[in-house]
Amino acid sequence: MRIGRWLLGKGPEHSGVLLGSDAAGKTTFLYQLKLGELVYAIPTIGMNVETLEFSDGATITLWDVGGCDQMRAHIRHYIHKDRFLVFLHDCTDPERLDYSIEQLHTAARWMSEFGCRHMWILFNKQDLLPPSQRDSIVSGLRSRFESELSQYQDKHCIKIMDTPGLSAASGAQLDSVMKKIRQTLRQVPEPAQETTKVQVKELEQGPSEQELVEQINKASAESTEPDQFWEDFVQGNLDSWDHYAHLRAGYFVMFEGLSRGSTLLDCASLFLSRLKDLRLQNPDKFRNTAHRTMTIFWLYQLQLASVAYQVDKKLEEFPPPADFCDILLFTPTLMNSSLWKTYYSKDLMFSPGARDNWHLPDLQPLPSFQRGTPSSTPSTTASAVDHYRLPRFAFSVVQKTLSSNLRRGGVVKQALTALQSSTMRLRATDPSISPYSETQAYFWIQLIHASLKSLDVPAPEQNSSRPTFDGPVTTLTFDAFKTLFDINEAEWRRYYTPSAWESISARMSFVNPDLKTLPNVFASPSKAKIDLARLRMANAVTHRFTTPAELPPREELDFSAAIVIDEANLMPEGSLNVVIHASLLQYLHRQLSTTPSETEERGPSGTVAARTALALSEVLGSTQSMFWVQQAQISMANSDGSLAFEEFVTKSPHLAYEDLPFLYYSPELWWSTEAKEVFMPPDRLSLSSVVSQLASK
Repeated sequence: MRIGRWLLGKGPEHSGVLLGSDAAGKTTFLYQLKLGELVYAIPTIGMNVETLEFSDGATITLWDVGGCDQMRAHIRHYIHKDRFLVFLHDCTDPERLDYSIEQLHTAARWMSEFGCRHMWILFNKQDLLPPSQRDSIVSGLRSRFESELSQYQDKHCIKIMDTPGLSAASGAQLDSVMKKIRQTLRQVPEPAQETTKVQVKELEQGPSEQELVEQINKASAESTEPDQFWEDFVQGNLDSWDHYAHLRAGYFVMFEGLSRGSTLLDCASLFLSRLKDLRLQNPDKFRNTAHRTMTIFWLYQLQLASVAYQVDKKLEEFPPPADFCDILLFTPTLMNSSLWKTYYSKDLMFSPGARDNWHLPDLQPLPSFQRGTPSSTPSTTASAVDHYRLPRFAFSVVQKTLSSNLRRGGVVKQALTALQSSTMRLRATDPSISPYSETQAYFWIQLIHASLKSLDVPAPEQNSSRPTFDGPVTTLTFDAFKTLFDINEAEWRRYYTPSAWESISARMSFVNPDLKTLPNVFASPSKAKIDLARLRMANAVTHRFTTPAELPPREELDFSAAIVIDEANLMPEGSLNVVIHASLLQYLHRQLSTTPSETEERGPSGTVAARTALALSEVLGSTQSMFWVQQAQISMANSDGSLAFEEFVTKSPHLAYEDLPFLYYSPELWWSTEAKEVFMPPDRLSLSSVVSQLASK
């Protein structure tokens, strides 16, 4: 298909929405067209979207919106003027015919409301009808649908497809369906977007690049040194509060937040907090600056420019505030104070909602960072050459002991068990991996705990100027940690001889060092190390949230799963605190688990899932609630509903990874207001109702 598009050029582009009751076969229909094969799909509680490419260069994007009754209020968000509708009806379910007809009328009303021009009706699952009754049943359905649609025929183009034997599961007649739909679409002009294009072009017009560079050089020449600028900003003593100063202050605050492990959205909150203090000090100078969407937009642009500058200059670390002017000269469009108009309409940007909450652009998407291909499964091949495997694992264990209410001894025990199991599993396929050693694992846990403990030691009064790393220890990255304490993979040689370190007895239980005793605390890092660690923190956090996430190694996932189970055991029965991940998973398991005796009372699994997602959306918003419900539902798809919580988490340890959403979503989309109001499709890795291999293991 892609070769055809390359030869023939870009063809017409159309999009449509698949409608129909739950279990009508919409998801099966979509993926049969996309993949050409039957997929096992769980009930869709949100939506799937796929683009079909044809040999003549044309494309059709189909949106598969969940058909559960509780989701009907959300479907209208996907009905647009330039989208056609495809309505699927399940021929094998006569008891729900009236319900399907009701949805058909709703779809017809949406056509009037949104100006849709075409709808096609398909009778699915005809292959499951008794052969002797198939023709009469389909004929009866056609008569009923024609009768119901008679009132709309003068207003809309609605066609019942004549497709004997249509089956989404087998693929029968699907090519014929798409051929007829495409024949009609060829006579329909492509969606007119000239108004938007003209608007964007007009909004993009501004100062030339040369004029912007001149403005940057002039402002830089008149500005103070970085340290003095920061002091003046904090104290509200800036000579002027123009666009250049606003950008510069934003970069300083962004770097401050990133170097402490904060996300870009957290940096925006920090910036707004500082601006609030400045307005109280000098309301005449610092006015009209409390705007969350605008603040996040400019911080995003600054981060994007910083990453591009870092890549171009081949810098190992994130650019410090001293490089601000060079970053601006590298991306002079930042100096255009009207840049936001390229992405946002005035109606949206000037709305109260955009002022108080983060909104996505409505004219065109934000530019993307350079991203690699995400890994959807933990790597098992890198461990053979990963010399920092044990230190990195120990680092995550210590951080968990510091952030969890669990006893340190219990956390460490769970960690060692997870590490031992993972090591044995890896060695089964790669004998070059070192065998599990309790001494080696516990050594690194002890060493790293003593190191991090030194960061919490307050400076003595007579030496109050001593540099300290004031960021939260629980957000410290492993690379920054290594920088602070000069930790390397051969650190053990200072405490153990090779014979003691690699002995059989050291594998079975902890053996004390034979060279010198492990320290309880380390000396505080120097200012140079702290400054370098901040650069590496900013670099790691930026990379973490501007590129698709990867699942941690299996031992870390198993360890996180064990901790989730322990934390869940400490919570009151039936409670829900979505801030605590263990509580969220426990709630999902409790709601989605059904026994045969409960099925009749609670309804089909799709209805239970939709009800659970809608309940959670009151707290998490639509996208986050639907994502976690779907992930939990996929993980439980191969069970009979009797899976205990411990088994549920243990068999799907990736659910314990709190950053799992960022395999699929960028933070900007995940935390947006739009994602709270309606389910938003992922912008990193596709998300569907198809049960993955990971879930079945």
